[in-house]
Amino acid sequence: MHYFFTILIITIFQVSALAQDSILIKLQQNMDRQEAEQKELVYSYNTISYVHKLDKHGVVKKTDTTKTWHKFKGDSLQEYTLLYSSNKKEEKSEGMKRRSEKVKLPKLNDPAYNFRVDPTSGKVAFNPKKPKKGDVAGELLYDPQDLTCKQINATMPKLKWPVKELEMEMRFIQIKEFLFPSEFRVQVGWNALINRGRIRVVSQNSDFKIYQ
Repeated sequence: MHYFFTILIITIFQVSALAQDSILIKLQQNMDRQEAEQKELVYSYNTISYVHKLDKHGVVKKTDTTKTWHKFKGDSLQEYTLLYSSNKKEEKSEGMKRRSEKVKLPKLNDPAYNFRVDPTSGKVAFNPKKPKKGDVAGELLYDPQDLTCKQINATMPKLKWPVKELEMEMRFIQIKEFLFPSEFRVQVGWNALINRGRIRVVSQNSDFKIYQ
């Protein structure tokens, strides 16, 4: 009897692992297909961003607001217009256009990562097996019905200089058969040699247009 239960438990774990692998494969296939289909896609959207400057306790000291328009081909920015900024220095320099933090998310078949799938809630937790500076960990939320990505939350277990804090959240919206980022939130702190700070940015995209 003990032998029977041992075999049964092993079988259950094997079936569970196969189901998890199947979901990860299909999710990655969907994301790869989206990336391929949108490679030549031309589209635009408006963005409103709130940049909250924080003190060391996380209290908001100042908030700047910007409104921008972006036009892309695939993931390449083709045109950019600063429509409004409450920060007049920003308005003159259009500096927001050049600010970007590159955070590399793992593919769902990356052998350097652990993945744990919860098919009931539609969630994939991920973390690096051997974290290096700059690697991210977090969770991907997906629609259990059509296996499309709805949201990604991520942090950086081992911070990469000059970053001393990083939490991000990205939500997606489906328009026709394409996925676009609809909302982006990030809280980041940094401590460089001559510059340090801590901010929380909340950006919302709207007025999506696809150019046929």
